[in-house]
Amino acid sequence: MSHFPAPDLAAPDARITDADASASASRYAWYILLILTLVQVINYIDRQIIPPLLKPIQEELQLSNTAAGFLGTAFMLVHSLATIPLGILADRVARRKIIAAGIGFWSLATAGAGFATSYGHLLAARGAVGIGEAAYAPAATSLLSDMFPARMWAKVIGIFNLGLVIGAALGLVLGGVLSDKIGWRACFLVVGLPGLLLTVVVWLFREPPRSHATATVNRNDIAEVLRIKSFWLVILGAACVTFAAGALVHFLPKLVTEVYGIDSSKASIRLVPIVIAAFFGVIVGGIVADWLHQRFAAGRALTMAIAFLLGAPFLYWGLCAPTLNQFIIAGFMATFFMSFYHGPVAAIVTDLVPPSLRATAIGFYMFAIHLLGDMPSPVIVGFLSDVIAGESAPPSVVTEALRQAMLLCVIATALSGLIFIAVSPILRRRAAPSATPV
Repeated sequence: MSHFPAPDLAAPDARITDADASASASRYAWYILLILTLVQVINYIDRQIIPPLLKPIQEELQLSNTAAGFLGTAFMLVHSLATIPLGILADRVARRKIIAAGIGFWSLATAGAGFATSYGHLLAARGAVGIGEAAYAPAATSLLSDMFPARMWAKVIGIFNLGLVIGAALGLVLGGVLSDKIGWRACFLVVGLPGLLLTVVVWLFREPPRSHATATVNRNDIAEVLRIKSFWLVILGAACVTFAAGALVHFLPKLVTEVYGIDSSKASIRLVPIVIAAFFGVIVGGIVADWLHQRFAAGRALTMAIAFLLGAPFLYWGLCAPTLNQFIIAGFMATFFMSFYHGPVAAIVTDLVPPSLRATAIGFYMFAIHLLGDMPSPVIVGFLSDVIAGESAPPSVVTEALRQAMLLCVIATALSGLIFIAVSPILRRRAAPSATPV
């Protein structure tokens, strides 16, 4: 990294303009992007470390699937509720300080889970991780938007989000491999403590001037967004597939080890192709949706509808697959199609509302899909599996009950496809001349 200038405490030059930034897109800006992408990797390692550790945690702490599911639900609940106020704070306080504080907080909380002697302790630690990580994305994306010219934002955010896929894959592998060697408690220490080094690095960033004024959102703006009925339909469709994804991410590593009789390290490595499928799905979904949108108004909605309706049978095949190889193939295809929605659905939201309300609509959309989707899904699926298994069931019955409960994810994915089919004619009507919000 010798070609990047080292960060220092020099105050930013308030006279820097967009033209200056565009002319340089300086080496320092690329240095910031590199560090924030690395932070994103750490972010998702710490977020995804629970699923591969779920089996040994349940065995030691004697947890039901409901209790195990609530470990994921608690994280997402706190994360969802904290994102909005911490995003507002990032518009008013130096973003490097918000990011650094968030990294330090979630790193200590992750490491703290390694000292858990009870379910309550572990639950509190995961909730604290949610607070720290909620501080990151709004402040980081805002900081990057002021470091690079507008024409480069798509590329920059794409590079930044590579950290998501890399981190999720590493969290899955590290958790599975290390838990067999050093135990689940030590895993939290190994993945948590390195983040503290990045806390110092980020704190020493030079804060760029804010090039875009932050508009004040009032109650009337929010009310106007909420009166658009089609906006709620889009939220419902996205929440359904997010519901499925939340439960699958939380329980799949445990399910694979129990159904196919392999250890955690082998299961984690075999699941990496499924994580990679999500990356390709995001890219292909965005390209296909934009291509179809250029040809007819409902192109993006139909892309998601078709993708989800194709993904649902692959997901069913994967959950019922008799062999691990069949599971990996089916899981790859299901994840590929289910990942189509990330870019297109945000574009649909911005199309549904007036330009002045787009930021408000996106913020509420993100909050709603987590609150309705991947926040409740782990505990709902876990509870359903416990009901199916009944009390004092043998391990084989508990495993089969979890597999059956996860078929709820198939229903949620197919329902999402049907909802986006219903959205399509609304988008066609809105594209007509003199159309009003529907």
